[in-house]
Amino acid sequence: MTHYVGVLVPATTGGWRALLPDVPSYQVEERSLDMAILRAAEFLAKVIQLGTPIPPPRPLGAIKLDTEWASKREIAWSRSVVTMIQVRG
Repeated sequence: MTHYVGVLVPATTGGWRALLPDVPSYQVEERSLDMAILRAAEFLAKVIQLGTPIPPPRPLGAIKLDTEWASKREIAWSRSVVTMIQVRG
């Protein structure tokens, strides 16, 4: 099974913002952490189902070294939740 790193940060609206560093254009906000993770997993499944090419997943260490990605999205690693999102499809 393939897994992608999901980065979840507190949203200014009080919920959670989910990002997929390997799919830079993806971002979703949900009221709960669980729903944000579920939406990211559904997105990945849909992309795979449609045959849309996406980059291979990177390890967390490589993502944390991508300071340009993190700074553009105002990621504060100390306040973020990192999870592995399994690709189903």
